[in-house]
Amino acid sequence: MTSYENLLTQKEKAIELGLTFSNVSHDAEIQSISKKIKFNKFLFKKLLAKETGAKPITISSDENTLLIQFCLKGSSNFNNSQKKPIVFKQAEYNILYLPKEETTTIINTEDCDLIHIYLGENFFLQYMSRDYGVPLYNLIGIGKLFHNNLYLSPKLKSVLAEIENCDFGKNLKSLYTKGKIIEILSLQLAQYEEEKIIPSTLKPLEVEKMIMVKELIESDLSSSPSISSLARAAGTNEQYLKKHFKLLFGSTVFGHMISCKMEKAKEMLLTGQYRITEISEVVGYKHATHFTNAFKKFFGYLPQSLKATKIFFGTYFSFGLELETMELLMMI
Repeated sequence: MTSYENLLTQKEKAIELGLTFSNVSHDAEIQSISKKIKFNKFLFKKLLAKETGAKPITISSDENTLLIQFCLKGSSNFNNSQKKPIVFKQAEYNILYLPKEETTTIINTEDCDLIHIYLGENFFLQYMSRDYGVPLYNLIGIGKLFHNNLYLSPKLKSVLAEIENCDFGKNLKSLYTKGKIIEILSLQLAQYEEEKIIPSTLKPLEVEKMIMVKELIESDLSSSPSISSLARAAGTNEQYLKKHFKLLFGSTVFGHMISCKMEKAKEMLLTGQYRITEISEVVGYKHATHFTNAFKKFFGYLPQSLKATKIFFGTYFSFGLELETMELLMMI
């Protein structure tokens, strides 16, 4: 999938939205690069540091647009003339409201990798009820929906990888992507609901320690560090680690560790390039049978079944559930 791929279904070609996407250069000898991108209802776009560099990027739209920004690596600042910059650190995301014809500038670090999902306002509101409590309707100008950025979970990473790795033809790929974007919105709302109950008494230093533990877990999936070793590394004790990690990320330390391992394994399986034994080693299992049992317990099906399903369909469908979703989407 190319960076600027248009994702349209046959039924939805009547209404298109336009984005102006520019790489701004301060060097007088180098012209700014501007692209007008047409899309209908939704657009998936990956921005890699090696492609965009550290040059500022400006975005404007000819209609009200929602942008889900995932900061995979590095850091990113959204700047506009009206408000303070919206800052994204590694593994954070938020939903941004981009009003019609207003311009925002994104300044990234040199190592910043991003994923953008653009949604037309009507498409977004079709799946985001006014009764849900997300403060879209109180925003004036460019702004973020969630007061604090949310953390990118292993499950969300897996869904993003599924969109990127999908190798269907154009129309079916669009339908598949649409279903996955709806799934992403559901996961984000569930996470938002969980994180609303985090007490304001959780101090910034405690948050930093929990983020450190999360990064330690995710940086080496071939190991399974103990709670005590993670607590020592973060400069806290086991009791506080268990309590604060659950409050901040909505999962136990062990649960997050397993989720990261299984979602990574699923991502590797979807590529079709790795054997079960290779994957089990990457995610820290000495014996492939132990990995297979853990995978089945986590997802409800064997990793071999996932490989077979990918070969048959050309991409991944979980048995029954997503096929039913596809059928529903065809009627929307």
